[in-house]
Amino acid sequence: MENENKSNRKKMKIAAGAALALFVLCVLALGGAFGVRRWNASVSEKFDAYTQELFQEDVAENTINLHYTLANPENYGITDYEVTLGSVSLADVEESYAELEDMKKSLESFRRSGLTKDQQLTYDILLDYVQTELSVKDLPLYAEVLGPISGYQSQLPVILAEYTFRRERDIEDYLTLVSGIDEMAEELIEFEREKAQAGLFMSDYAADTIISQCEEFIASPEENYMIEVFDDKVAAFEGLTDQEKQAYSDKNRAIITTEVVDGYRTLIEGLKELKGSGTNDLGLCYYEDGTRYYEYLVRSGTGTDTSVKQLMRKTEYFLEEFIYSLQTLVQENPEVYDEFLDYEFPVMEPEEILEDLREKSADYFPEPPQVNYTIKYVHPSMEEHSSPAFYLTTPVDDLQNNLIYINNKQARSSESDGAEFYAMLAHEGYPGHLYQNIYTGSSDLPLIRSLLSYSGYAEGWATYVEHSYAFQLSGMSDTLAQLFAGNSAATLALHAYIDMGIHYEGWNQEDVEDFLAGYGISDRDAAEEIFKLVVEEPANYLNYFIGYLEFLDLRRAAEKELGDAFDVKEFHGFLLETGPAPFYIIEDYMEAWMKSA
Repeated sequence: MENENKSNRKKMKIAAGAALALFVLCVLALGGAFGVRRWNASVSEKFDAYTQELFQEDVAENTINLHYTLANPENYGITDYEVTLGSVSLADVEESYAELEDMKKSLESFRRSGLTKDQQLTYDILLDYVQTELSVKDLPLYAEVLGPISGYQSQLPVILAEYTFRRERDIEDYLTLVSGIDEMAEELIEFEREKAQAGLFMSDYAADTIISQCEEFIASPEENYMIEVFDDKVAAFEGLTDQEKQAYSDKNRAIITTEVVDGYRTLIEGLKELKGSGTNDLGLCYYEDGTRYYEYLVRSGTGTDTSVKQLMRKTEYFLEEFIYSLQTLVQENPEVYDEFLDYEFPVMEPEEILEDLREKSADYFPEPPQVNYTIKYVHPSMEEHSSPAFYLTTPVDDLQNNLIYINNKQARSSESDGAEFYAMLAHEGYPGHLYQNIYTGSSDLPLIRSLLSYSGYAEGWATYVEHSYAFQLSGMSDTLAQLFAGNSAATLALHAYIDMGIHYEGWNQEDVEDFLAGYGISDRDAAEEIFKLVVEEPANYLNYFIGYLEFLDLRRAAEKELGDAFDVKEFHGFLLETGPAPFYIIEDYMEAWMKSA
C-alpha cells in the first residue's frame, strides 16, 4: 500500500467559482426573491427567464464567485455590483435558508411536464439541491469554515493570487477584496465562537494545524507571495503608465503587510483563545446531531442516495475484490510484484506528460476543445498545507486559459514516483479535471448550473479516469498498470472506509490502527496522521472514492444494457454533456440515453 503522503494528493481540487460561496449558502439563496414571472408565455419560456434572472442575481452576491464564473460579466447584464467577499455570519446563513425555502416554492410552482428534457434536468438538479440543503437548516453551526485543507484561510490566498486582471476594474476590485480580509477574519472567528458556545468547536489538534498554517503564511510579510504575484501581473498589464503600476504595487504591498497580516493574526489569536473549548476530538457521530449532519455531507458531497451503511459494505466488497484480484494477478505473473517495487518511470516534464495524455486519451474520450494551459508551482510558504496538485477552474465564458498547480514538496518526492506523478496529472489535466471542465463547459449547459458544486461528480470523474486509464496510457504493461491502478484505488478505499468508520461508526485512533493492521499496515504514526486528517475534513475522501464507484456502476449498467452496441466514447460523451449532478439523477437520464443509443 502507498504511504499517506502519496495519497494526500487526493485531498482537494480548488473549484474557485464555488468554494467560498459554500460557506455562506449564498449560491442560489436568493431564488425565492424573484418569484415566477407571470406573463403570456409558455412554462418553458418562464423557466428560462427564471433561471437566467436567478443566475444574474446570485453570481454577483460574492465578487470572487463572479470573477471566477464570468470573465466578462457585462455580457450577461451584470455591470453594477458590490465588491464583497460575502459573509459568514450566523444571521446571514440562517437568512439564506429562509430564502431557499422561498426558492423551493418557486420551483414547485412550475409544471415540470411543460419543460423540455434539458430543462427538466436543470429543474431536477435545482430542486434536489434545495431540498438537500434544507435538510440541515437547523444545523448551521455544524459547518466548518476553517478546515485545514478546504477552509477559508487555506483556499483564499491561492484564489486571490490567481485573480485575473482583464481590465483595470479587476485590479481595483482585487485590492478592495484583499483589504477586507481583516474584517472577514473577525467574522470567521465570531462564527467559531458561536460554534464553541454550542459545543461544536474543533479539536485542539485541528486548531493547532490551522494556527501553524496561518503563522507560516505571515511569517515574512514583505516576502509574501501575494506581493510578488501581484507585481508580476500589474507589470504585464497593458494600458497603465509606469507610475500607475507602481502606485498599484505600493498599495497592494501596504494592504498585504497590514490588513492581510492583521486578519491572519486575528485568526491565530482567536483560535488560541478558543482552544480547549471543543467537546469532541473524535468523529461527527459523537455530537447530538452529528450522524445526521454526516449523512448530509455524504449525500451533498458524493451525490449518492445510498445509505452510509450500504456504502461501507460496497467499500468492503471493493477491498475484498482487490485482494482477490491481486492474489490472482501475482499467482499468474509472479514477476509482476518485483516489477512493481522496482519500476522506474521515464523522467518527463509536466507539460510533456499532459501532451502525452491529451493525445492518448483520444482513443477513449470525445475530442475536447483546443485550449491553453499553464503549469504553476505552489509557493514554498504554502507547500506544507497545500495539496500535491490542483486544477483551478476557469470562467464559463473563458475556457481557453487553464491553470494547474503543482506542489513540489509533496507531488513528487522521488523519481521512483514517476508513475504516480503521471497519474496525478491525468487526474488534474487530461482526461481529468481540465478536460471535464472544458468539455462540459462547451456543452451549452444553463448558466445557473455553473453555480452548483458537485464534488462527487468532479472528483469521482477525475478518480475514475485516473484509475481506469492513466496507468494504462503511461506505456507500462497491462499487468503492471492493473497493479498500480488497483493499489492506488485500494489505498483510497481504505481512507474512505476509515472516514465512515470515524464519523458514522465512532472509531477512535486505536480502531483506525486495528483496521489498517488488518491490511498489513502497522505504522502507528501514519494511522495517527490519517485519523486526524479525517476528523478535520469529514466526508472528503468519499467525494473521490464513492464518486469513482458511482461512475464504475454507471459504466457497468450501460455495458450490460447495450452489450455490443456499447461505445465508450459515446458513454463518456453522455456523462460529460449531462454535466455535474447527483448520480441518482444522472442514472435516471441515462436510461433514456441508452434507449436512444
